[in-house]
Amino acid sequence: MTGSPDKRWVARSFGSAASAYDSVAVLQRSVGQNLIDSLPTWSGDGFILDVGAGTGHFSRILQDVYPSARVVALDIAEGMLRCARERFLGECVGGDAEVLPVAAGSIDLIFSNLAIQWCASPVTAFREFHRVLRPGGYLLFSTFGPRTLQELRRAWAQVDAFSHVIEFHEVKILQDSLSVAGFSVDKLEATAMVIEYTTVMSLMRELKALGARNLTADRPRHLTGKDAMARMISAYPRQDMTGSTSIGASFEVIAGFARRSAGACRS
Repeated sequence: MTGSPDKRWVARSFGSAASAYDSVAVLQRSVGQNLIDSLPTWSGDGFILDVGAGTGHFSRILQDVYPSARVVALDIAEGMLRCARERFLGECVGGDAEVLPVAAGSIDLIFSNLAIQWCASPVTAFREFHRVLRPGGYLLFSTFGPRTLQELRRAWAQVDAFSHVIEFHEVKILQDSLSVAGFSVDKLEATAMVIEYTTVMSLMRELKALGARNLTADRPRHLTGKDAMARMISAYPRQDMTGSTSIGASFEVIAGFARRSAGACRS
């Protein structure tokens, strides 16, 4: 798929960004906290899997919310897991959301904050989530929608035909993927926002610090020249505010809450 992330580079990029990640992950923390605020009323006597746990920030919070539960932090990037082991002190496991190293029917709650967009196929990830959840188990997740970084995508389109921003999935695709995987969806909604940056380069630096660099399989395989970068910056739209030279970056956050039904996955 055009614009799909290359998993090898996802692991490397987020691993190398681990040490600085917490200092710049403001949006990620805000989105994740909204998920935490939506956690179901549950005894907590069981297993929780934090998929795409990163540095373990929310794994630790999940353990605080459900002290009797066994929380497992899972991430594809070993660098992130090293940080998680220092912060979370619980069980940390390396693994891919689309090929979970977890036994079927063993998990009571899956929490996944802004990780599914790095999967090649949301339906594959949701099928794996369905497989490892017990009947009646909960799935609480967030991801980015297609309006995310649309200004950056359009600016690069004025420069070349390469993919510079990963492809984000619409609510309808996520809804259909959850249904195919066998989930009963209680909530799936999108929220749009625009975050202001002083310059295009400040946005690019933040994305790099987060590990969210251009990780698509059809990304350019050469270094971006100064001329190409200058043309992209020139094409990036400025804020329409009384002479402001700042730029805005769009983000579309999709949050979902679903439950595993007792039936088998549908193809």
